[in-house]
Parts: sequence; structure tokens; C-alpha cells
Amino acid sequence: MLLFIYVRHIRRYAHDVPWVHLGVALFGNIAFVIGSLFFLSPALTRAGTWLFVVASWGLLVGVIGEILARYESRQRARAVAAAVGTDPV
Repeated sequence: MLLFIYVRHIRRYAHDVPWVHLGVALFGNIAFVIGSLFFLSPALTRAGTWLFVVASWGLLVGVIGEILARYESRQRARAVAAAVGTDPV
């Protein structure tokens, strides 16, 4: 249910704030790097594992948002093209 609400929200508003997807991706990549460094110390292995889990979910959410934003952008371009009477992109 929560994923459905997220998908609806992203389809409507993600094209207005494309930097959010870059921010989520940046956070995920930084968390992966820090998690990798944490694996070098046995005392920090558990924290590194959780950083990997959080980063994976963050990147998944970011990619889903980016896909939906691009889809919505194409839908809007088609609607505009249909209204103008040209071929859609």
C-alpha cells in the first residue's frame, strides 16, 4: 500500500524536483563507500552491513522515482504533442 502511494506521488511530482533523485543516489553511494570501509574493522562489521542495507533501499527508491519521473515526462510530452497536433517524441 505504501509503495502504491509513493508511486502515485512520484508520478505526479518527481519531474518538478529532479535533484531529489540525485541526492538519494549520492547518499546511497556514500553509504556504500562508508559501509565498505567499515568492513575493514571487525568491530564495525554490523554497522557496515546496515549501511549496505540502507544504501540498497535508498538506491532502489531513487531508481524507481527516476523511472516514474521519466515516464511521466514522456506522457506529458505526448499529451502536449497530441494537443498541438504533432508526432509525440
